[in-house]
This record gives sequence, structure tokens and C-alpha cells, in this order.
Amino acid sequence: MHTHNTRRRFLQIIGTASLLSSTSLRQSFAQGDPQNAALHRWQGIALGSHAEILLPKNNGSAELARKIRQDIKRLENIFSLYVPTSEINRLNAQGELQNPSPELYQVISKAHEVSSLTQGAFDITVQPLWLLHSEMPNLNDLNRTKIMQSVKELIDYKNIDVSPNKISFKKRGMAITLNGIAQGFITDRIYQLLQGHGLTNSLVNVGEIKALGNHPSGREWAVSIDGQEQQLPENSIHLAPGKAIATSSPTGTILRDGHSHLLQASSIETKPLYKSMTVIANNAATADALSTGLSFIPPEKLGSIISTESDIEVIALTVNGETIRLQT
Repeated sequence: MHTHNTRRRFLQIIGTASLLSSTSLRQSFAQGDPQNAALHRWQGIALGSHAEILLPKNNGSAELARKIRQDIKRLENIFSLYVPTSEINRLNAQGELQNPSPELYQVISKAHEVSSLTQGAFDITVQPLWLLHSEMPNLNDLNRTKIMQSVKELIDYKNIDVSPNKISFKKRGMAITLNGIAQGFITDRIYQLLQGHGLTNSLVNVGEIKALGNHPSGREWAVSIDGQEQQLPENSIHLAPGKAIATSSPTGTILRDGHSHLLQASSIETKPLYKSMTVIANNAATADALSTGLSFIPPEKLGSIISTESDIEVIALTVNGETIRLQT
């Protein structure tokens, strides 16, 4: 049985010159903050989590907000594990899906690329492992050991056959989760929707964040990584137009057995290497998937993993409190 995604948000939008929490951001709009006076703030839910989009006022914002809601609902019917009839649930139940939507094909293809880049550290076939951790408290030691080995044999992104006409699994019992990439993909799609309506000076936050132009005041949009160690103005991150940012942390969601929601395909028990892994890229799907996959890559290997990519920035906070910054 699935519960709704409660992944904690580790990126905070900075609405004024000072760092703002979500509460103070709401207050700044309610009080008519001059810097935000030209913005319409849309809020909703996407894949079970809070979504927020900042739009210029007087640009048909209300009608555009309706289209945003429609598109998010349409994409949830493809990607969400919490919608019983979604494409991903039908694929997981049947082991194959004929004539998948272009969006599902694109996301799984993108996931395959990131899996290859991270040498399997990012792998959408970890869903059986997620389900196992959810049931761990109900299992005795003998059953747990047997089931762990069986589950591990189901996890390998290379066992997904993907084409525009059909997606299928090579092993019975396989299942996928798109929690580490779908929110980024939806962020990119909403960005494209706004761009197609001629908007600039907007910010899309549908799980991950992407900047469309600058803030109406003319400055770049700015965000901060949540966490006491980094809640300082000098540690804010300024997003250039067209850039996306995503952060993963092992404390984002804790499963029933106390395990982090970040699950590695090659290991049943994984100790976190980082307090947070932040990636800035040209698209949110890439940033989303890499922030998950790179969370399992040792610090000394991060540079070589991303060296073949362009326009990638990594900000990693290790468990020892060290901040690692890399850029391609």
C-alpha cells in the first residue's frame, strides 16, 4: 500500500534580500512586499507534494493557472504511483505497456541516460526495494534475508526495454518508481507552457525549481539550501535564466523501517555520504535525477562522473560538514 509522497523540500525561494522560509514568503505576498507586487503566486499539489509558481500579474494569470492545473493532473495520470489507473501503475502491474504516452517514454529514456552516466547509482527499478523497506517491520530475520536477495535480483535498469510503441520488463516482479525524475520533468513541462505563452520573469517550483527569466525587479531568482549549516545570505544560490536546481537529502522521507527514501540499487543497506546533494542544470529532469544518483557517489569520484556533461554544477554537503563544489 502506498502513502502519499511527503518528501521534505530542501530548497527555499528567497523572496526578498533576506532568506525567507515558506511561511515568511507567504507573509511577504500577503503584506504587499514591493519586490513581489508584480507577481501572481499559484499554489497546488503535484505528485502528492506542494507546488508553487510565481507569475507576472496582468498576463492572463488566472487562465494560465487553470491550464497549469490541467497539465499537472494529466501528467500525474502518467507518472503517479498514487493514481490507481496511471500508466506507471499499469506498467508495474502487467510488466509491459503498449503504446505508452510520449511523456512516459521520454522520462524512462532520460532515466536510462542518467543511470548509465552514474554507473547504476540512479535506477528507477528500485520500487520493489522501496516496498520491501515498507514491510520490513513485519518480517522476521529469516524472511527478511530471503526476500532481500530476491528483490535485489529484480533491480537493474538494463532490464527495461523501451521504445515509443512499447515499454516492458525482462523479469517478472520488476517495478519502477519515477519519484527521482518525474517532478523535474513536470517542472520542465510547466516551464515550457509558460514560455509558450510568452511569459518571462517567472519561477516554476513543482518539486524542483526552474527560472524563466529574472525576478521582475531585475535581479536573478535566488534560492537557499535548507539546513542550519547553510542558512546564510552568502550561501544563497542565484539561478540564471533557464537554469534548474534540485536537491536530495537522506532525511527527505523516512520509510517505515527507519531507512532513508534514497535507495541504492547495488545495496540493501546504504549509509548516506551526504547531508544534501544539489545539482544545477539546464533542465529540471536532469537536475532531479542527478541529485538522487550522485548521492551515492563517493566525493573523489563526483568529478569524473559529471566530466562528460556540460553546464552541470554540483554542491554537495558531506556528512562531515564539508561543502564540495564542482562545475563542468
